[in-house]
Amino acid sequence: MGVRPRDRVLQIADELFYARGLHAVGIDEIVARSGAAKATLYAHFPTKDDLIAAYLQQRSDDWRAHLTAVLEAQPRTPAESIDAIFQTLADGCGSEGFRGCPFINAAAEYPQPTHPARRIGTEHRRWVRDLLLSFAKAGRWSDPDALADQLSLLYDSAMVGSQLEGHNAPADRAREAARTLVAAAARPRRTPPRERSRRKRR
Repeated sequence: MGVRPRDRVLQIADELFYARGLHAVGIDEIVARSGAAKATLYAHFPTKDDLIAAYLQQRSDDWRAHLTAVLEAQPRTPAESIDAIFQTLADGCGSEGFRGCPFINAAAEYPQPTHPARRIGTEHRRWVRDLLLSFAKAGRWSDPDALADQLSLLYDSAMVGSQLEGHNAPADRAREAARTLVAAAARPRRTPPRERSRRKRR
């Protein structure tokens, strides 16, 4: 069975948008490369923004499914799960053709917060943070919300750094930094000397 016209259009759009950017690629080129009639493309994607939204949503869905499969492949502690997230991210940053985070790239091209590209990117980033937060809470560590925010920043910087340097060493360093943050959050909090003396007097 051949590839459906909609899927073929989306496949070509994905390749071109990710490799060259959203503004740089026009509908005519996507039509020519996909072999679909322009009427067919517009029947599935009435506007270019609709096609961009579909491309980004597919990227989000694929990454969520991939990361979920990695995490469900074997039992892990919360700390090991967070480390697996950053290891998977580093592997992705080292893959052939890596051009950074598609959502960060889209946000740079479409600064308006109401644009579909921005909305989907915001939702994807929220999903990543919620995933990290779920493990921070499962670990019963101090201030899980702050830890999730810090890990999210490392997650983003891993992709940006790897894109700029052309290799995934920044993502590997982000993974090491994430381990340090988790270890610090898991460390038992020490009671200040004055507080200990007060407790003794009580």
